[in-house]
Amino acid sequence: MKVKLRRARVAELASIYAMIAAPYALFVAFVLYPLLWILRYSFFDYDGMRATFVGFDNFAVLLRDEVWWKAVSNTLILTFGGMAIGIPLSLLFAVLLNRSLRGRVFFRAALYFPVLISAAVVGVVFRIMLSPENGILNELLLASGLADEPIYVLESAGAALTTLILIGVWQGMGYNMTLMLAGLQRIPHELYEAATIDGAGERQKLWSITIPQLGPMLQIIIMLGVLNGLKEFDLVNVLTRGQPNHGSETMVTYIFNYFFEMEGYRAQQGYAASASVVAFLIISLVALLYFKLSKKLSENE
Repeated sequence: MKVKLRRARVAELASIYAMIAAPYALFVAFVLYPLLWILRYSFFDYDGMRATFVGFDNFAVLLRDEVWWKAVSNTLILTFGGMAIGIPLSLLFAVLLNRSLRGRVFFRAALYFPVLISAAVVGVVFRIMLSPENGILNELLLASGLADEPIYVLESAGAALTTLILIGVWQGMGYNMTLMLAGLQRIPHELYEAATIDGAGERQKLWSITIPQLGPMLQIIIMLGVLNGLKEFDLVNVLTRGQPNHGSETMVTYIFNYFFEMEGYRAQQGYAASASVVAFLIISLVALLYFKLSKKLSENE
């Protein structure tokens, strides 16, 4: 009897340890090992076949590369430009659709629908729509007489970045709006009733009640916007491929081009690994600054 109990206990402990070990094994295999691989080969001249130790030479070349710094600048512009436009719009629609309006369920669903579409698919669709040859935008401009000849919207760096920002806002606005709606529905109605009795208008209620009460939710939205924006890849890679003249290049597309030997780039996994390390440090620094700032703002409330 004791032997059977002991065997049952051992089997139970073995199953428990196996369940605990499985997530750690997956973490080691798919997160820790790739990170260590990237860190190691960032110090090598590695083209996928031969690896030669070069120390910090990759980092020295990277820090002198104007295209890299342009990619960093573009990444920051896309991230914070998108949030500067998208968050106020999301708040506006959240406030409007939190009221008892006819058809609000339809409008909520319509605004959230782009979130469900892959960024790569969105890039393909807009690339076709903005095509100077047979894109729907040029067809409409030519048919209405607003343009005498086809135009290419993505021809300049400024236009390409602006287009990427607007498309990103369109796709991500529904997600932020949904989070804000959840936050709005947790605000006590007594606060608005008291403000109405005191004679406060809609704008005063927005600044004095709605936004302060949404503070924690806004912090989450901004944090997600920063982290996701600094890793922007799919939409840029499909729609502009970092062009024209690297004018819409981001940190991740820059790394991708060197790692997978895209057109105009030579295969250099070691150099791409060093760029990945620097990108990780930049993202970590921006995230740390945000956490510090949000903590101070929370303490001052």
